[in-house]
Order: sequence, then C-alpha cells, then structure tokens
Amino acid sequence: MSFCSFSTEYNKNGVLSLDCAFITDYLPEATGEAVRVYLFGLYACKSQTDFSIESFAGELGLTPEDVIDCFKFWEEYDLVSIISEEPFSVRFMPLSKTGKPRKFKPEKYGEFTTSLQALLPDRMISTSEYSAYFNLMEDFSLKPEALLMICKYCVDLKGPSIGYKYIITVAKDFAYRGIVTTELIEKELSDYITRSEDISAVLSALGLKRKPEIEDLQTFNKWRKELGYEQRVILFVAKKCKRKSFKALDEFICELYAGKLFVEKQIEEYIKQKEQYRELARKICKALSVYVEVIEPVIDNYLLGWLAMGYDADTLEFLANYCFKKNKRSLDGLNEQILSLYDKGLITLSSIAEYVKAIAKTDEFIKCVLNACGLDRKPTGSDRQMIYAWNNWGFNEEMILQAATLSIGKIRPLVYMNTILSDWKSKGIFTKDKVLQNTVAPSASTVSTGSHFINERSYTKEELDALIDSVDDIKF
Repeated sequence: MSFCSFSTEYNKNGVLSLDCAFITDYLPEATGEAVRVYLFGLYACKSQTDFSIESFAGELGLTPEDVIDCFKFWEEYDLVSIISEEPFSVRFMPLSKTGKPRKFKPEKYGEFTTSLQALLPDRMISTSEYSAYFNLMEDFSLKPEALLMICKYCVDLKGPSIGYKYIITVAKDFAYRGIVTTELIEKELSDYITRSEDISAVLSALGLKRKPEIEDLQTFNKWRKELGYEQRVILFVAKKCKRKSFKALDEFICELYAGKLFVEKQIEEYIKQKEQYRELARKICKALSVYVEVIEPVIDNYLLGWLAMGYDADTLEFLANYCFKKNKRSLDGLNEQILSLYDKGLITLSSIAEYVKAIAKTDEFIKCVLNACGLDRKPTGSDRQMIYAWNNWGFNEEMILQAATLSIGKIRPLVYMNTILSDWKSKGIFTKDKVLQNTVAPSASTVSTGSHFINERSYTKEELDALIDSVDDIKF
C-alpha cells in the first residue's frame, strides 16, 4: 500500500467519475443489480478498501453469487476482467471500442425471459444466465420458441433446479447439427421419446438407475443406424460390459464393430477370449513379479504378439518363470527371450524343453572341457558357440577333450584349443590315432602360442591380400 492515501471521510465526500458512454451504451442493456455492482465496484477501486466478495455483497444486500453473476455479465462487454475465481478477483477495464454493446436489447426477448422464469420457479434467473441464452439465440439464429422447447425438455429430465450450463450444452449440440427451428427440435425430441423406452432398457441392462438423456439418443442412434446393431444385441452386450457406463458401452460396441462381430455367439466367444487373455496376462505378470495397474496394455503390446507367433499359455507361463529365475524380471526381458527362441524356431513347450535339456547337456560337457584345460568356472554363451562350431567342424567329444588336455598351462587355453582344432581340421585329423601320427617337434615355424605339434606356413602381407581378393565372401 502507498504511504499516501485518502481518508475515509475524503472518499465519502469525493467525486466518482463515470464515462458517459456507460450511460448511453451499456446501462440500457443491464439490470439494476448489474448497474449497482458496477458502480459500487468503481467506488471500491477508488477507495482502496480491502473488500472480500462477501463484504462487497453484504454492502449491496446481495449474495456473493449474485455479485459474481453481475461481474460475469460486465465481462462479456469487456468492462471488467475476472482475474481469479477462487479467491474471486476482478479488474475494471477502460471503456473502449473493443467492448461494444450487443446489437440486441433484452426487451427483444421479453416474452422468452418471462416464459423461462416460469419454467424455473425455484430460483431467480441471473443476468449472466439470460445473457448466455441471448447470445446463443443470436449466434445460432435459434428461435426463442425452439430454445424454450429445449429448456422444457432439460427441466423435465433434470428437474427445476437444473443448471443453465447443461441447457446451453444441449442447445449448442442441437444448433451444431442444424436443429434450430421448432419443427426440427420437435421431431428430434419426438424421436427421443420414441426411443426412450429402448434406451431405458439399455440403461437397465447396464445397471444404471437414471433417465435417458439426449446424448444417449445420439449414441443409441449411432449403434442402430450407423453400425447396424439390433436392440437385442445391444442389450446382450450391455449385460456383458464390465464398466457400467454409457460411454464404456459405446467404446465396447465400437470395438466389436471394428472386429466385425454382430452376432451374440460371436460376441460371446470374443468376450471369453478377452477374459482368457486378461487372465493369462495377469499370470505372466505375477510370474515375473511385475505389477501393472491396467492389464490391457500388456495384452496389446506383448501378449497378442506372442500368441500370433504361435506360443500358447503353458509355454508363456514357463518362459515367464524361467525369466524370473534368471533375473530377467520384466516384460521387455521376457519379450527379448521369446524373440531369441523364435529366431531359433523354438515355439512349443516340448521343443523349448528339449532345447534347454540340450543346453544343459552341453554345459555338462563344457564343464569337463574347462576342467580338462585347467579352468574352474561356469559355462558361458561364448563357450557354447565354440562347442557348436567345433561340432560343425566334425569333431566329437573325445577329440575336443584331447585338444583340451593339450592346452593345459596356456594363458588362454580355449583360444589355443581353437587353434589346435583348426589345424587338425585342415589336415583331416579327426581321430586320436592320427593326432599321434602327426605330432612333430617344435620348429621355427611353430605358432606363437607354443604348440609342439602344429606346423603352420607363414604368409606375407601380399599373399594374404591376394587371398582376400580371391573370394567374394567367407561364409561361416
């Protein structure tokens, strides 16, 4: 607050200036309450008194709601700007050409205002509410009689305490669809009345205890006329719908339509299948110890893809348990594992089981190989790849173990084994007796790994380059 201010007596005896344009252009459009609120608001600004909305309203003998409605009325003319709804705060704006008065006068709708107030005897209609109706009729060329029909429909549906925003919403929906005359609105409401019994049956099937609304009619007509569903099918689907709302039912019916499902038997099978998907997805998440709040994304993003590859429920549960035990405790981890198996052509539970058994058997042999060459550790994926390669070269377990015994004491025994077996392969040595026959004494041409039996030829850089150029691709 400024260190200088007017005294209370000065403010009481001071002069409040008012633009003449307010008198000539705006005052005729307003009610007495709106004018009182505007003038007292100007006084509150000038006096710098710390009014609350309650104390402001109390000075005028009005309710806070009445005051807020009046300020909203003036805001439509750009004379004030509502800064905050809670706590309520308003700022007065200067009169300018941007805040033009409306081109119509309230007297134009005198009969409408009288009839509307009669429809809502339990409350007084505020200035801002009347303004909303006037603007609606002006903007959409909506006849007063037509708007009254809509108001009466809304009152019959919701009761006399209905808020005007609901009426405005319904009226705008009619207007956007070009239903603005009494004849068109009467036809629309007549169609609603005709269909209301069918809609009530749908609401009952959903377990909802409310009256049909105009929005329900539009949705119902979409199901019947656009999508082509019979009433009995709609009722069947409504009873099966998990979420008990008209919106949820609409989403479900659209889902069925996308799947070209129109018959109860087809829909029944689809619902059963969806429930089976949910149950399987829950089991998989539980096996992985993964919590998901909504299960549908798991179905859409993972499960349906796995099922499309050919994996069944038992296989997926087995793989989920496997991933949990192997610390791949996520849906992405399980998905990675499944894709890896799919690349190998492993889909059924029996084929995967045999594959796992083969790996286990291979691991037992790898342990023997590691021990034979002086290593004490668990088998790894690279070990399995080496064994697989050596088998493809034509070596049996006996020959691989023979190579292992010859690698004891080497810094990298498995690399050394690879060199030995490669040399044997090039010389056609695939049995132990031929190994003994081809053992030679160390020489200058012996490989740097220290082999006492591998006699290799040395190649110059030029010879190696020529070898590379001689073939298009070396396939492994």
